[in-house]
Amino acid sequence: MVLTMDALECISTRRSIRRFLGIPVDSETQMTIVEAGSMAPSSGNMQDWKFIIIDKKPLMKNICTHSLNQECVQNAAFLVVVCSDPEQTELNYGLRGERLYTTQNCAAAAENMLLAAHALGLGGTWVGAFDEEKLREILDIPSKARPQVILAFGYPDEVPEHKRLKDLSIITYYNAYGANVKNIHRVLWDFSVDWEQRIEKARGALDKSREKAGRASRKKAEQLKNKGLSLFEKYKTRLKNKQKKRKK
Repeated sequence: MVLTMDALECISTRRSIRRFLGIPVDSETQMTIVEAGSMAPSSGNMQDWKFIIIDKKPLMKNICTHSLNQECVQNAAFLVVVCSDPEQTELNYGLRGERLYTTQNCAAAAENMLLAAHALGLGGTWVGAFDEEKLREILDIPSKARPQVILAFGYPDEVPEHKRLKDLSIITYYNAYGANVKNIHRVLWDFSVDWEQRIEKARGALDKSREKAGRASRKKAEQLKNKGLSLFEKYKTRLKNKQKKRKK
């Protein structure tokens, strides 16, 4: 199978698809998607997951009944149930490995599959709301394994709305929780903010320069005015003195 987009494009354009066309997906494509899941990172490279592919409609309908009747589960071309198999992970990492690492590993595998499906022109969605015990019973999942997520795949029958994302400056911290990222626009290569700041700074400097020049001009005018008055007063004084001398 040939992927049709690069990684960043795939990540930025993927959306959850819940309505599917009634077109089957061939087994080669199914296995390509599952293989992408198997390439996900896992703690200690345990690869502590199992994937169950489901494409029989009666079985999908039964699972849908125990997944809050979410239509995407029944109407998808096929499902992949991602199960954790934490036995070895628990031996290596203890309780934290069993309760956390296996869930994280399965989540990474699930996201890989969703991205691979999108790159191949399919749609997919993540279903986490289901009756775990009923799913165990339906799919004969042993007690040592745990179903983590149901993934529904198929050819899209909808165009999802644009995804609203929170601004990075709100959700991203730097070196400590709560410490805002400095100059986030530079991280995003948006130098327009820098130019606006420089222009604003230049305007401020120009205004200060004009104000300073105005003060200097007024001061000089005042000095000249005072100097002129002083000379005139001196002239009047000299004139008066001369007149007094003549009278004597």
